[in-house]
Amino acid sequence: MSQIAPYGKWESPITPDTIVQGSISFDDVFVDSTKNTLYHIERRPEDNGRYVIVDTFATQDVIPSPYSARTGVHEYGGAAAIAYGDIVYFSNYADNRVYSVKTTPQKSFGLPEPVTPENSKYRYANFAVHPIRHDLLVSVLEDHTVDTPQTVISTLCVINTTRKAVFPLVVDADFYASPSFNASGTKMAWQEWYHPDMPWEGSLIYVSDVLVQADTIVVLNKKHVAGEMITKSVSYPTWSSDTTLVFTSDELGGFQNPFVYSTSTGLTQLALPAPIAEDFGGPAWTLGNYPYALLDDPKGGNKKYAAFTAFRDGRNVLYIASLSEPRQLVEVMDFPFSVAEHIRGIRGTSIVFTASKSDAPGGIFLCTFSGASFAPMYHRLKSSSSASASVNEEYISPPKPMTLYRDGKPLYVVYYAPKNPKYVGSSIPGEKPPCIVGSHGGPTSMEAQVLSWTKMYYTSRGYAWLDVNYGGSSGYGREYISRLAGNWGVVDVQDCQDAPKMLAAAPHALIDGARVALRGGSAGGFTTLAALSIPQDTSYFKAAASSYGISDLVSLAQFTHKFELKYMDKLLGGSPQEIPEVYAARSPVNHAGRITSPLLVLQGDQDKVVPPEQSEKIVNTIIEHGGADRVEYHIFQGEGHGWRLATTIKAALQFEHNWYDKKLL
Repeated sequence: MSQIAPYGKWESPITPDTIVQGSISFDDVFVDSTKNTLYHIERRPEDNGRYVIVDTFATQDVIPSPYSARTGVHEYGGAAAIAYGDIVYFSNYADNRVYSVKTTPQKSFGLPEPVTPENSKYRYANFAVHPIRHDLLVSVLEDHTVDTPQTVISTLCVINTTRKAVFPLVVDADFYASPSFNASGTKMAWQEWYHPDMPWEGSLIYVSDVLVQADTIVVLNKKHVAGEMITKSVSYPTWSSDTTLVFTSDELGGFQNPFVYSTSTGLTQLALPAPIAEDFGGPAWTLGNYPYALLDDPKGGNKKYAAFTAFRDGRNVLYIASLSEPRQLVEVMDFPFSVAEHIRGIRGTSIVFTASKSDAPGGIFLCTFSGASFAPMYHRLKSSSSASASVNEEYISPPKPMTLYRDGKPLYVVYYAPKNPKYVGSSIPGEKPPCIVGSHGGPTSMEAQVLSWTKMYYTSRGYAWLDVNYGGSSGYGREYISRLAGNWGVVDVQDCQDAPKMLAAAPHALIDGARVALRGGSAGGFTTLAALSIPQDTSYFKAAASSYGISDLVSLAQFTHKFELKYMDKLLGGSPQEIPEVYAARSPVNHAGRITSPLLVLQGDQDKVVPPEQSEKIVNTIIEHGGADRVEYHIFQGEGHGWRLATTIKAALQFEHNWYDKKLL
């Protein structure tokens, strides 16, 4: 029988335990192209947060406890493993060494053996195996010998896995990514960039000749082929043939589109019939997250194709593009995924990828294309939800993407209505649901329309949820990203306030505008703290939750890691030395005395991106201004920038729910 109860007080079977036990996160998929063996990296919060490499087809763990295939390169990691010739290489998080694991004749896996010298100050990621000398790996190397943001050194190196030695290869840029060999091993491409750019703002792709020596390789005739500092970004280079390089660039119209470069002619061309106002790939916060994979000619010819994902209206679409003349582009109409990542080619006519849906669990999928039309056939290899979580699927609230307009300019949001099959509404006549507004991190990122059991935890209890892709978010082109340039703490705050106000008013009238909470982590935590302390009216949000949020921009600029060291120069319009008044005005800690909304603060004690001092400063300031009754602080031991341990994930969710129950309802 259907029931009624006040919004926010509905009973739900979705609990912190079911979220942890029922949700499986995949950090990567990768293919041993010599054997067409597929592997994935699976996060296991209940196993001390380990990142475990799994043979996907055999459903067998490749690395035993306590090994964890995770890297701290660029602090956000990614691309921690590669497989070639029945050998899996991975970066181990505890000691930062690279290890090899060999497949035995019995199809089991041996114990990991180190292939780099013992040195915990060296971090490795984003590997490429030389196609002729299989014992030579090129890797991004991050040297933390002098461990300050200004002194960390990034290079490309060669790992000789036979000698267990490391040799320098490419030096002098501030950052490197995506080393890639052509099939003959005679050429190599890579991406590099320099401060003050982030890779999606300005970056460069180089191609060089490769000379193999006895113990290492060297690069010769280095040539800049694409990209430009400050104004043009390029990403994800890979070779479709010995002489053709594929990559993405935003040089035409400000949207990331695919391009090809020929070493034979020296020409760079758009790999589409015409530019498309869609981003083929997102900002590279992590390494190795390719938005495309190469495909063979379905007719058996020599023509090369690629399967590309692109963002349209906040979710992915899938294209098949020919990489040679005549340019052809076919949209795959049957693509039931909100977001697909880590796209890898396998068996010539198939791709594998991690994917999320909006109305059902995602997972790891194999897509096989057939015929000249590239008709897709999908097979789920691994679900992102356990069997126990499937009973909750009737509680899933589908996303409703909306474009709101102010002064003719778009603001992109995603709304989730309360949904619970046991309830038909509120027991209070005329009541509208309280709303939790989500402010995503980054800030150059986006909140995608993917199933989140955390969001469903709230919507199944009668809350509405609103994700705001504020000005500066990715997925909508470079111009939308540039809205935040010089305006961080202004545009994002205004958008997060305007969006729920517009949804509370006619013609929408979806939520109770008097009961709105704001929450976010990292940069989203900064927006949360800024919204509570800086605007003229700081009282709109009736409760808030900040997870590892930034409160002191001067401290962040001084102590953050190298990858983001100059990020704020763009976001705020200069350095702390150049515009100290802006940093002071935009730092929530300087205005904490104005915070009147109840604030929950959650923090990891090992966070290197936003150190605990950031959270503690704002908490202590609120208390000093007589706000002890409207602030609550919890610090989690052994956690960094984000929650990885099962105990933390459950505790953080329970703390936040209790906070809204007490302060918002």
